[in-house]
Amino acid sequence: MNKVLVSVYVPLIEQEYDLLIPINRKIGLIKKIIGNSIIELSDGNYQIDGYFNLYNKKTNRVYDDDAFVINTDIRNGEKLMLL
Repeated sequence: MNKVLVSVYVPLIEQEYDLLIPINRKIGLIKKIIGNSIIELSDGNYQIDGYFNLYNKKTNRVYDDDAFVINTDIRNGEKLMLL
């Protein structure tokens, strides 16, 4: 499978979303995809305001923008946080 299902929590709007993300893309692109998806899913309640990071909710690890998802610890069911 070339995608993983993750839960992304957005503290700014106190919402969590389940999203499929491709494993063969860099985190920098994944952040853009997630950000745009959350804007749409939240009916515009979330707006991208500058730079944000993607964190592992369990370990607090910050993901490097240049890392490919497949080379990280992001797997099916992973809980992430967008700050």
